[in-house]
Amino acid sequence: MARWLNPPNGEPMISSELERAALWWGPGIVLLILFGYGFLRLAHYWVEKMMEFKKFQMEGAFGMARQYVEQFLGTQRAQAEALTRLAGSVEQKDSHDSFEHQEILISLKALNQDVAMICRRNGPAGP
Repeated sequence: MARWLNPPNGEPMISSELERAALWWGPGIVLLILFGYGFLRLAHYWVEKMMEFKKFQMEGAFGMARQYVEQFLGTQRAQAEALTRLAGSVEQKDSHDSFEHQEILISLKALNQDVAMICRRNGPAGP
């Protein structure tokens, strides 16, 4: 036994049974700690990779949703522009049709006045 384990009076500080248990279990404990640390690092790496994969999946899902919303908004914008152009052309047509309608009414009034004047000049028409 080593000198540092034996005091000067000759009695051992550690009993032989404890010494034997330390010799048998010491390397096992060291190996257990090493394997535990290795498994801990492996689990940490695995969890990190899983989180990275989940993040990638979520970014993909959000990317698809963002693309869908952008397409939807683009379609809505195109429809709004088309409706604006249609409304502008209808307004122009309505104003053009309204102007033609007013011209027809004025022409009919003028024609009615002309017919009334002719009837007054010639007198009542007889059968």
